[in-house]
Amino acid sequence: MNKKVEESCKLKKLAALCLMAWGIAAPAHSAVVISQVYGGGGNSGATLKNDFIELFNAGDKPEVIDGWSVQYASATGGTWQKTPINGVLLAGQYYLIQQAAGTGPGANLPTPEVIGTLAMSGSAGKVALVKNNSLLSCGTACSSFADVVDFVGFGTASNAETAPTAPLANATAALRKNDGCTDSNNNSADFTVTTPTPRNTATLLKVCEGGTTPTPTPTPTPTPTPTPTPTPTPTPTPTPTPTPTPTPTPTPTPTPSAQRIHDIQGRAHRTAMENSAVINVPGIVTLVRSNGFYIQDTQPDNDPLTSEGIFVFVGSAPSVVVGDSVLVSGAVNEFRPGAASGTNNLSTTQIKMAVGGVSKVSSGNALPEAVILAANVPNQRMWQGNVSDVELATQLDLANGLDFYESLEGMRVQIDGAIATGPTNRGEVFVVANYGRDASGRTPRGGVVVTETDFNPERIKLVPGAVPAVKVPVVNVGDWFSKAVGVVDYNFANYTVVLSELADVVDSKLQPEVTTKQAADELAVASFNVENLDAKEGDAKFARLATQIVQNLQSPDILGLMEIQDNNGATSDGTVDPSQTLGKLTTAIKNAGGPAYQYRQIDPVDGQDGGEPGGNIRQVFLFNPARVSFIDRTGGTSTKAVDVVTCTELACLTASPGRILPLDPAFSSSRKPLVGEFSFNGQKLFVIANHFNSKGGDQPLSGRFQPADRTSEVQRNKQAQIVADFVSRINVLDRNANVLVLGDINDYQFSTSVAKLKAVGLVDLVENLPENERYTYVFEGNSQVLDHIFASPALAARTTYDVVHVNSEFADQASDHEPEVARIKLPLSWFDISERFVQQKSGLVYSAASKTFNGSLTLAAQSVVSGAVRVQIKDLPAGVSLVGAEDGVLTANITAGAPNVLSLKFNNSARVAIRFNAQILANKDFK
Repeated sequence: MNKKVEESCKLKKLAALCLMAWGIAAPAHSAVVISQVYGGGGNSGATLKNDFIELFNAGDKPEVIDGWSVQYASATGGTWQKTPINGVLLAGQYYLIQQAAGTGPGANLPTPEVIGTLAMSGSAGKVALVKNNSLLSCGTACSSFADVVDFVGFGTASNAETAPTAPLANATAALRKNDGCTDSNNNSADFTVTTPTPRNTATLLKVCEGGTTPTPTPTPTPTPTPTPTPTPTPTPTPTPTPTPTPTPTPTPTPTPSAQRIHDIQGRAHRTAMENSAVINVPGIVTLVRSNGFYIQDTQPDNDPLTSEGIFVFVGSAPSVVVGDSVLVSGAVNEFRPGAASGTNNLSTTQIKMAVGGVSKVSSGNALPEAVILAANVPNQRMWQGNVSDVELATQLDLANGLDFYESLEGMRVQIDGAIATGPTNRGEVFVVANYGRDASGRTPRGGVVVTETDFNPERIKLVPGAVPAVKVPVVNVGDWFSKAVGVVDYNFANYTVVLSELADVVDSKLQPEVTTKQAADELAVASFNVENLDAKEGDAKFARLATQIVQNLQSPDILGLMEIQDNNGATSDGTVDPSQTLGKLTTAIKNAGGPAYQYRQIDPVDGQDGGEPGGNIRQVFLFNPARVSFIDRTGGTSTKAVDVVTCTELACLTASPGRILPLDPAFSSSRKPLVGEFSFNGQKLFVIANHFNSKGGDQPLSGRFQPADRTSEVQRNKQAQIVADFVSRINVLDRNANVLVLGDINDYQFSTSVAKLKAVGLVDLVENLPENERYTYVFEGNSQVLDHIFASPALAARTTYDVVHVNSEFADQASDHEPEVARIKLPLSWFDISERFVQQKSGLVYSAASKTFNGSLTLAAQSVVSGAVRVQIKDLPAGVSLVGAEDGVLTANITAGAPNVLSLKFNNSARVAIRFNAQILANKDFK
């Protein structure tokens, strides 16, 4: 028997419960006992693979068992072995300690709290619960040793509390009676030998008195009734007659409880009652889940900081239904989604229900009125306070989005005009209330944009989860529901509404965008993350991407593609070649009516560039050779760094294509920048395609720590600096160089990494758009910029930029990113080469038939001149025009050394003398 418990646990508990009813503190006591012992694991005839020892907290408060141990000795031996244990054991909670496995078959234990290596006898032995980690030195007589908290001798054990239990067998264990509550200081009487039933901390809590709450008698110092079982129904007490005595008489109630839900929830993120037992907490069941249910108090305290709702964790299908009025008993705890891996998540306060810890008062009750979410939701400030850990704040601030939703945790809410700010993802969708009227930064297509000072705390996620489930249909951005009702919860780093009611969706008819076709003298350059594209993808994805490139992007002249994988994608077998992947894509583009694109790329070293394991993602240039030329310079490899050197064109790459500092630690497990030289209309451009380090590992936006720590920025900032330095080297050699830096930068337009690129003179073209149109990606209902095209200043001044929304706003996507297009006005450069020609003008003769004055111009070129030229007829008198030549321009194809005769016809209604000059222009100077 536990040496700290010298009286009946049941009577002690009754006293404690009565004291709780009057709000008087009950005396604390420790009651951790050994509740089960099994040593036949893995032996012949065993049903379980491992031996185990089980503990149980039979008391009324949590017990800290840090630094304790369970120890074992043979039936007659005095040499002890130990397994250290740690933790906090809630009142009514079990604790499973797995021990050694036998050689035979058997089922696995439930997940144990601790794993030890003690090989216990299957029939007889001694087990001690010790309040330290020192091996017992008491030999064969340890049951009364000062450090022993509890002791069990089984079978023919030489020592026990009073007498040992009956012998065990390979298929039986010693179980403390009444689910662990019986403790009379006699192992023989307190334990029964039966089938092993291992229980762990996830098992429903067991309240030793069965959850029955005694009715307090109306005296100032209540005394528990000494009967073995308290009367479950209180005896009505007449209303006391007022007397002069100053001592108040407590009014008896059929549902005594020291706490209501708002007392448990408190005015902060975490409850002050964590690990406390609560008895008969009243509430109406508002929503049932597969493992528990929500209740809400119908008598609120009018404090806006305290929630009136809470989740009751059962661990299995609950027996209650919506509308039941119930009394709940159990232990208060904070549940953190994700457990050990969810430390960045906020916790939610819940009641872990005791065995038999719910009683129904009535059924069919009206539900508490739902809180309407509208302008009351903060629409700019996610969280602001004087601590970085939100849960350490002593009080909620309803101007913070996270605190506002915390104040409604577990409560019914209603959203009228719930408009989707992101597409459905795995049956869930983010929305804003009131048709978005109260949201900030609305996009023209229905979303909400991220800015440097606003990450849109007004968003909330609609999720299924009720039993029976209310499912979210497939929706796109801008679709809406006239009404959504449910209970506020928190999971996967976001506040959610677990739906109990959802109106039919209204389709906003969102359509994919189509950009403007580039003009003949415009170079169209696109950036497009095609999301893990490999040759094993079905034809449908290639066809969709091809359609987007040809129709929506209007066949850009150059495309920088991200996430092109090798031929077999996620298969990790050393393959790095992407020729089949790119072959399928370029063929699909031709089949969709697009140009015959060519490509340039460099294979990465297998497994060194991050992304999907085995995929070997990389950037690739596609270009239309009918419109643009790629300037090939040999020497580029996966590991050799490209450089910039002087040349007759001022600045040239040492390799085109080439990779920028591929061995630098900044690009470890990340994509290396790809750079190439292009020529369009006689002008050269440097294009750098990038895919910077992802945001993986950053703290969540709506998480526990604020502001969220974006640790991934460290590597991105280093990558951005390297690319910026490379652009600077180009500019040193050619200050007028045409430079484009594009790709999936994986960062916002106001980020440090983007600032580093802008610091070398590059212009972030997305900033040319109105602020509410700046987004290339939608994540968790937030429209944001991840993809960028930067241009050198001269190019930016001649550029029209467009994000083409075809993917991220739609539930059905070809990629999770939007493509972007820059159309750059780059007309041909014309040189005046008139001095390299001998010109001879004929006389003009009037033709009555055509009513024109006709003649000719003969051009005799020097030997170095050949090819196409433009002949500009200039300085004509007023009223005279050249027939058949727009703006007076004729074209001629010059053969070196041979004269070229151009026919001329003039309209001359004024009948004046016709005089003119001819200017001859070419795309090169022929020096």
